[in-house]
Amino acid sequence: MSIIIDRTSAIVVHGAGSSMALHQSREMLEHGTNLIGIIDPDNISGHVLRGATLSLPNFKTAVESAAIDVALFFDPPDVVKYSVLAAIDAGIKTVVCLTEYVPVHDALTMRNAALDAGAMLIGPNSSGVLSPGVAKAGYFCDELCMPGNVGIVTKGGSIAYGILMEMKLQQLGVSTIVSVGPDRVKGADCAEILQHFEQDPATDVILLLGEVGGEDEENAARTIASAMRKPVVAHVAGKSLKVGQQIGHANAIVRKGTGGYESKVHALREAGAVVADEFKHIAPLLLEVLGRR
Repeated sequence: MSIIIDRTSAIVVHGAGSSMALHQSREMLEHGTNLIGIIDPDNISGHVLRGATLSLPNFKTAVESAAIDVALFFDPPDVVKYSVLAAIDAGIKTVVCLTEYVPVHDALTMRNAALDAGAMLIGPNSSGVLSPGVAKAGYFCDELCMPGNVGIVTKGGSIAYGILMEMKLQQLGVSTIVSVGPDRVKGADCAEILQHFEQDPATDVILLLGEVGGEDEENAARTIASAMRKPVVAHVAGKSLKVGQQIGHANAIVRKGTGGYESKVHALREAGAVVADEFKHIAPLLLEVLGRR
């Protein structure tokens, strides 16, 4: 099994006119993902997929499409809000927004619309969702990893690529990896994804990849303490970051009294998570928790 997406999930790509969206659509098909069509009102893409012309249905809007389980968004930041709201209004229950630099007010509007509709919003600024050997919705790909029993929830994308490759070298497989995105205002957070992994029979241990800034890790710690039976290994990036210093993006900033490395690690350890102080310790700790050392 997997979480968020599986082999049967009917997925559409919105914003398929960009070269990146076309590339990822090709990869989705190669991964066996049930990509049923694109939403490209201006037909910019020309349906060029897999290096050749492939006639996928081109829906003008989500409302015109067949039953859709997941909508994946590559739209520019100034218009993605309208596309996401249309998809939610059309009844799509899982929305994955990869778009970076979404204005905070737009992200709030998207999140509130998803909550009101009982839909799950992943992102914005997500790297996507991947269940290796099953389905892909986003940037992660099977070449980076192998199927297995470690569920991963991450804020950032780059650190996730690194640990996926390190895990593969150690023969550690992944059930599903979910990037909730690093932005301060987002849909599903780490705590929500942890609860999905808790219910997933294919996941035996969970890896939480956090970073300084925001309150995601503290919220996740409360969930670990109150609702998790499965072991959680955690790593918080940004150990050397000083107050007021920013790295990567707007939310990765330590403010006086909040968002710091020490407070996050303390909360996670108090909740019962096994914390890897260094990146190089993550895979060995996973092996230890799984009883393979």
